[in-house]
Amino acid sequence: MRRMLIFSVIFSVSFAVLAFLGIAQAEASEFSADMFIVPKGDEPMKGKIFVKGDKVKQETSGEDETQVMIIRPDKKLTWMISPEDKTYIEMPYQSTDRTFEEWTADKEKNAKFLGQETVSGIPCKKYELIEDGEKTSLWISTQFPFPIKIEDSEMTMEYKNIKLGPLEDSLFELPEGYDKMAMPIVPPKD
Repeated sequence: MRRMLIFSVIFSVSFAVLAFLGIAQAEASEFSADMFIVPKGDEPMKGKIFVKGDKVKQETSGEDETQVMIIRPDKKLTWMISPEDKTYIEMPYQSTDRTFEEWTADKEKNAKFLGQETVSGIPCKKYELIEDGEKTSLWISTQFPFPIKIEDSEMTMEYKNIKLGPLEDSLFELPEGYDKMAMPIVPPKD
């Protein structure tokens, strides 16, 4: 159960970040970064993110587990991988169908610009966004088209040690020898 909760948190945060990035539509870029996620009232998680064009790999460690997510829009798939069990779950990839520019313009209409700050050594524009009564603070790099830090009432996520440069294609493939698991069915709430 704890593992599925961690998967859910990672999955939700990743899609929030990817929606912000408009990664499937963004210009081809390659980078890696250390990632720190601090859920309110829970154990911090750390990991890495790798981005190569529209391909994304995210590795997150918390307690005694490591979870890996690989997003492959070119294959219309997302893989959730458990290295300890040598298993993976395959899910269909859902595209936002909106370009980065369209998404950003829409968010900026509703976001309040709070000023400039440096986060992890990167100059950023800080925004406050309120959607569905939920306040989110975003620190958007002035150098790269992605957020360096995202903070809301549930958690804080920050990228550090950002490195721009080429990444191997093999980073975005399923490891050999892993078994495919069925997608768990969550029963409806009463």
